[in-house]
Amino acid sequence: LCMLSVLSRRDVRLFRAGRLSSIAKRRRPRYFKTTPRRQNPFLVRIAAVVAGRAARWWVKEKMKGVPLKQRRMYYAGGLAAFLGISTVGGGIYYYVNLVPCPITGRLQFITTDRKYELEMASDISKQQALGWQQSGIKVLAHTDPRTMRVARIASQLIKALPQLQLALEVELAHEVLDTMSWSVTVVDANVANAHVLPNGEIYVFTGLLDLVGDGKEGDARLANVMGHEISHALLRHGGERISKSQLVLFAQSALSFVVWALVPDGVFEFLHIRAILGLEGLQQSILNIVLALPNTRAQETEADYLGLLLSSAACYDPRQAPVLWEKFAAMNAQGEAPEILSTHPHSLKRAENLEGWQKDAYEIRSMCNCGPIAKAKKEHSHHHFSISSFFGSGGEHKKK
Repeated sequence: LCMLSVLSRRDVRLFRAGRLSSIAKRRRPRYFKTTPRRQNPFLVRIAAVVAGRAARWWVKEKMKGVPLKQRRMYYAGGLAAFLGISTVGGGIYYYVNLVPCPITGRLQFITTDRKYELEMASDISKQQALGWQQSGIKVLAHTDPRTMRVARIASQLIKALPQLQLALEVELAHEVLDTMSWSVTVVDANVANAHVLPNGEIYVFTGLLDLVGDGKEGDARLANVMGHEISHALLRHGGERISKSQLVLFAQSALSFVVWALVPDGVFEFLHIRAILGLEGLQQSILNIVLALPNTRAQETEADYLGLLLSSAACYDPRQAPVLWEKFAAMNAQGEAPEILSTHPHSLKRAENLEGWQKDAYEIRSMCNCGPIAKAKKEHSHHHFSISSFFGSGGEHKKK
């Protein structure tokens, strides 16, 4: 599962070689979709623990009088059969729900349908609007210059989508493009972040506008960030994350059932409820590191790549893309979590990737009939881009 979830080195080389359409053509989608019900993961895990203990009690009652050695053999065989059936069934379900990403060819595990993703986006939109209202956070008016700036860049990025698809010789899913209700909202909060919901609602925080700066260089940086977030929506990363969370929950529940079915009665009675929950939490963390986090890092890499190409197709300067991540890497050199424990690749790695994809970005600009780019200034990495100006004393930002 992990091997299918992450971008291979070969995929990254193909990024740089521009051989994108051939991958998508070779990997054909499969169709077997379900819409996951909204479940409470905590209750599901507790139910797995209870089911495991119930199975142990049932076997003991049914096998009274059976020799201990023979009883253990039957019990172990039953659990092995359960694990085997669960693994094979889960593997088949995983395989038939794999679809290739149209840009990179990475196989995505998606069980959600588009309707469910749109419903989730609508719920998130309402919840965050209510949360901002309760917290006293305001949304800028459409006539505010900052909102108009973001709307202008968003419009240019969206208009560039058809040209980008032609240039890459790929086609994004019609069910996604046709159901996008593009809109722009600028939130007046000192947070350097932005996000795009699966329905096309674009949210940018004023802290990000302060971070990227003004002028053409600032617009290019902002376009790259927005292109990154738009790419998440276009590639259905939200639906993939929901699907992967269901997979992780299934794996954990099956494992919990087996573990607690094996734990002797004396040990179980000795353990306090907090210890049981702690063991469940440890199990969840391990599965998260093994199954979920590699997938989210792969999504971030895909969004970085498509976001760079999309902003380049809209005729923005691709050289500005690595600048922000170089600064983040320098600033977080001591405090950034190890990549294996993070949902995002390391900032320096992202900057290196964006630098390595510059050739592809320039080719896209040329194919989209963008004009020449002015020569970079010697201090372009620092021009209107000092840490002090974006991370003022006491200001807290979180990066995307």
